[in-house]
Amino acid sequence: MRDHPFSEYLRILGKGPKSRRPLSQQEAELAMQMVLAEQVTEKQLGAFLLLMRANGETPAELKGFISAIRAKFLLAPTKSNIDIDFSAYAGKWRYPPYFLLSVKLLVNNGYKVLIHGDSGQIEHRQYIDLFLAELNFKQASSILEAKELVSQGFAVYLPLQNFAPQLRKILHLKTELGVRTVFNTAVKLLNPLNAKHCMQGIYHKGVENLHHAASSLNGAEQNLAFKGEGGEPEIRPDALTHLYFSDHVKGEFKDIVLPALIERNLHRKKWQTEDILQLWNGKKIDKYGEASVIATTAVSLMLVKSISNQQALLKARQFWETRA
Repeated sequence: MRDHPFSEYLRILGKGPKSRRPLSQQEAELAMQMVLAEQVTEKQLGAFLLLMRANGETPAELKGFISAIRAKFLLAPTKSNIDIDFSAYAGKWRYPPYFLLSVKLLVNNGYKVLIHGDSGQIEHRQYIDLFLAELNFKQASSILEAKELVSQGFAVYLPLQNFAPQLRKILHLKTELGVRTVFNTAVKLLNPLNAKHCMQGIYHKGVENLHHAASSLNGAEQNLAFKGEGGEPEIRPDALTHLYFSDHVKGEFKDIVLPALIERNLHRKKWQTEDILQLWNGKKIDKYGEASVIATTAVSLMLVKSISNQQALLKARQFWETRA
């Protein structure tokens, strides 16, 4: 009896230490096509995800996955008037999602912004869908609706379930597999509305190289990745942050250092979902939160407008002080 066609990719990844190798970009793309077409068994998918996790994904593999995913879900590059794409998949636990207030500031000042993300993957984390209604965000049911809402000037959230449900199923296999998979990185890079600029929070050092490589295929002209609070696209204002800018028009990669804005902060043991709205409304003093919003807004402006961190911080503070 002949082997299952997908077995070839498992052999490549799973041979002995001297024989195994990473997938080429083309092999990764073909493997992902089979996964998305549901042409693999549950056992094969589990083995594939664990082998990828154990070996560590390469830039070529991630590029192959991104290509296959964007083709499957009709995310091919098109002209777009979307200024910036935020991805929010990690969830928060130490602090509220202050970056949502940065998105509000950007939208209130005329920038067109989309957030795409997911919720519920990790227990005991707070995901942004809990905060949307109070902050007057719109939740889109499809890519088409997301485009329309963003064009109307709303702050918009597009859940992964509403544009790539098969990927959400893969992400949520974590409860069975016990570990995250390569697709926790891939989903952040999808850029579903083909925004000109994309921003991702990362957690582990070295992942910026993967983001640099794969973002060259997601329709964005510029990409920004940095170690965000909790893995979300949110600056920690009490720590030095390396900002990894990828300019795919000029073919440049830059590492720009953003100094801390405030002294080291001890995070609160408890916080409530309403804290973030009270900060926005000026009913709550939160030095760390305010600095985080301003810093995250500033790096967004650095990405979109190609200005210095000093200019961006000044503009971000103006946005904050004149918010309505």
